This record gives sequence, structure tokens and C-alpha cells, in this order.
Amino acid sequence: MTMNTVSIPSYPGGKRIAVTFSFDDGVECDRRIVEAFNKWGLKGTFNLNSGSLKRSGSQQTDEYATLDAAFVADRYAGHEVAVHTVSHPHLPQLSPDAIVAEVWEDRCALEDLVGYPVRGMAYPFGTYNADVVNILRTLGIRYARTTENAEFPFPPAEPLAWPSTMHMYDISHGDVPTRFARLLDDPRGSNVFFVWGHAYEFGRRDDWAGIERLFKPLSGHKDVFYCTNIELFDYDDARKRLVVAANRQTVFNPSATAVSVVADGRLIDVMPGETRDLRL
Repeated sequence: MTMNTVSIPSYPGGKRIAVTFSFDDGVECDRRIVEAFNKWGLKGTFNLNSGSLKRSGSQQTDEYATLDAAFVADRYAGHEVAVHTVSHPHLPQLSPDAIVAEVWEDRCALEDLVGYPVRGMAYPFGTYNADVVNILRTLGIRYARTTENAEFPFPPAEPLAWPSTMHMYDISHGDVPTRFARLLDDPRGSNVFFVWGHAYEFGRRDDWAGIERLFKPLSGHKDVFYCTNIELFDYDDARKRLVVAANRQTVFNPSATAVSVVADGRLIDVMPGETRDLRL
């Protein structure tokens, strides 16, 4: 049996859309989003300033207070913690050494708390320039989210200047559920739907019900890959490393992530380190 076609879908399981979120500043009311996401099967990336975290070891009662460091790992378990710098400065206004310190020290401090390599980032105030980007390349940062928007944000031309689809309260082209439905209902629609914001914005607008109104409609769709920011990049990296034999009869996955392929219309998952015979 000779394979006629072998393709590598953009997302696992042949899903055509990926949904991911990014929330900044690490405030106590992130709890509301995490609890809702855990219930609905959504995933988020939370960008923290380690220098602002409380160090009392006590739960904060003020929902707008920054989280205590002792609760970071449990609070964001199952989601992603990412860099937002130590002190939330405008990075283009700093010297190169200061930029390195803000990013590297934040990364190290967060890794001490969560116990895994922290490789993602969001720019404080959304500000960056070419010099900042070039410095980040040396610091182990895989992607850095901006406050810019793009209809099709992935894959970004520059991962260290990654736009989102929209801010969570942006209604210029329709609100979050409307824009997501537009993508989902288009049978040819295949891209990442990426929303960013701050948990405290719901409170400042007296709109805690907005968490359910804006985000729940994105959940529970069989054709959607629900992921954190870094899971999205890791999957894309893994699929690009997949080695399809010249005769299209076998495929080798050298990565640590299972990758889906389609061989003559059959969806096949190739496990990490596996050489898979596509004829079986």
C-alpha cells in the first residue's frame, strides 16, 4: 500500500481552530477566571510581575491586590505562568542591562514558584522596539505578546512581537462571542482566536458576569484546540519537526509532543519519539 497524500494539520486531532487567552498583572481576582476556565475546559496564560507579588504567605482579601507568591503555583495549575517583567516598566526606555534584569529576574523568580521553565511573555504597557526584541532572543523567551491586534494572529511573523485577535472588551468588529462565532461558523475558517485582558477590568466595569458572557460561548466545541500560549507554540514547533518519509509510508516524530497527521484521509496520532507506519 502506497500513501498518496500525507498532511500535517495545524492543530492536534485535526482541529481547525485554536483558542487561547492572555491575562496580565497577577491579581487576586484572576481566581474568578481560573475557576470559570477550569469548569468550562478553557486554558489561559497569566503574565506576572514577580516584584509586585505579596510575600506574606497569606491569602489576600482585596480582589484587586496582587497575588501572594505562596499561592501562585496552585492558583494557576493547569494553565501557564509567563513573564511580565519584575516591575512593569516601559522596556524601550531602559538600558540594555536593565531590560535583561527585568526579564531574566522575573523569569527566574516565576520558575522558582511554579517549578517549570517559563518561556512566554507579555510586554508591560504593550511597548517594545527592535532593540528589546533582539535582547529577548538571548533570554530564552519563545514568544512575547503585544497589545496589537490582527485578524489572523498565528503564526506570527515575529514571535517576539505577537499580536492577539482582540482585547476582551474590544467591540470594534464585534464582541468576543460574535467574532469567535464568525470564525467557527466559517467551514474554511482555520486560525487562532486569541483574547487578552486583565481580570480586574471586569470589576472596574462592575461586570463580573462578563466572564461568562464573553468567554463561556468559546468553550465546548469539538473542532477547537484549547491551549495556553506556550502549548500553541510547542505544538507548532513539534509539527514542523515531524519527518515524513520520501515514500510517504512512515513518519518520525522527534519531539516530546504527540502530533496528528492525515494519511489518505485517516487521522493518525504519532507519539513522541515514535516512527509510525502509515500503511497500518
